[in-house]
Amino acid sequence: MRPGCYPGEQKIYLQSACSQVIFFFLFKGIFQQDSAFFMQRPWCSLTAVIQPLLRFLIPLVLLTCALPAGTSHAEGRIYTVYTEELEPVHFTRQGIHVGIATEIVQAIFKEAGLAIALESYPWKRSYYYSRHDGNSFIYTINRSPEREKHFHWIGPILPKRTWLYRLKSRDHIRVSCLDDLKNYTTTVMLGYSLTKKLEDAGLRRDKELIVKTTKKDQLHVFLHGHADLITGNEFTLPRVLKGSGFTVNDMVPVLQMSDQGYYLAANLQISPEIIARLQAANKKIQQSGLVQQIIKKYME
Repeated sequence: MRPGCYPGEQKIYLQSACSQVIFFFLFKGIFQQDSAFFMQRPWCSLTAVIQPLLRFLIPLVLLTCALPAGTSHAEGRIYTVYTEELEPVHFTRQGIHVGIATEIVQAIFKEAGLAIALESYPWKRSYYYSRHDGNSFIYTINRSPEREKHFHWIGPILPKRTWLYRLKSRDHIRVSCLDDLKNYTTTVMLGYSLTKKLEDAGLRRDKELIVKTTKKDQLHVFLHGHADLITGNEFTLPRVLKGSGFTVNDMVPVLQMSDQGYYLAANLQISPEIIARLQAANKKIQQSGLVQQIIKKYME
């Protein structure tokens, strides 16, 4: 399924497109070349028609056999990789995909010798596409028990720790465990695994949880006192606070929620061979020092 498709729609494969173009030039060529022959000889035999056809049909058959729909050759595919706008991890700048994790993902696929096309949508939409498009991946994604069976996992590709933060000025907020969160309000992101984790711990939407669809909205309710706590990590929090009048020095981490890092996930239809190549490529990238160089580039 390509972006914008609904369930049941079909992809248009290269074979179909090639066939249409070839047939156009086939008949264009035949009739341009032999139109004078047919005009002069209206009595021409069937053989006279078939012979020029065969000159074009034989190469066409060979080409069609060489380009089956859904070819299994990895090098002939362009894989779709879905993501969302989340600075500085992955975002678009003047139509170009950039970010810490974006550069890491691009390096991993390049090392594995695989071609990709990046697509950025709101998280829930990207997540939906990655589940239903058999030729796709998604990043960055947290690995959770609920998601485990739905993907093949490559990574972690980027280390990170997720915390719940409070404002330094609100020192009356005391949190040491999940159960303490029932005494406060926490703003979280729609569709994130952390939101599910907090709901499973007994926190209720529109009660202890204020669910938002963008980091901007999440920060707004937090800074205006409608939420006591906000989610974040060492990459996203400084960028979210930029321009707000607050910095990370005004924030206090009160409860660590995860330290597993970010992953790249693959649709279950991606072959084990491709997964193995990407795992090996990620291992090489992680050991090369490139990840630290990219982090430094975006965080300084």
